[in-house]
Amino acid sequence: MKILLRIACVAASLGAASAAPCSELPGKWMLSIENPGHHAVATVAVEFTDDVAPSCMGGEWKVVKVVSATTRDKTFFPVSDPLSYRIENGQLTIGRNEVCDAYLWLQGPLAGTSVQGSYFSLGLGGSSPLGYFTLSQARPQ
Repeated sequence: MKILLRIACVAASLGAASAAPCSELPGKWMLSIENPGHHAVATVAVEFTDDVAPSCMGGEWKVVKVVSATTRDKTFFPVSDPLSYRIENGQLTIGRNEVCDAYLWLQGPLAGTSVQGSYFSLGLGGSSPLGYFTLSQARPQ
């Protein structure tokens, strides 16, 4: 039984390590999440994958892989929670979608190698603005 458990753990870790890169948003991207006063609170390096993400919200969500993150306030944006994204009608949405009815979303128009938009919460009681974000493709090293 222990051997099967170890095999399952190894298989799961291999699956997580080999996330398929996203063809629409290739490479590494730098994400800056700002408070309502436009002061950066969190900076996150991410990669978008084509792997299907679990979500309480309908639609086709894919995994966002967090490469690195720095934050001044751990409660402002959930950099350590699983994140997912979708592209729909030219709109990019990145969010925490596994906590049902307590969604935290970044949403803005996809325009080449950069995106600017709003950060807000969404749940049964409606939505509330929390700040802003910018996303730009990182320069290759």
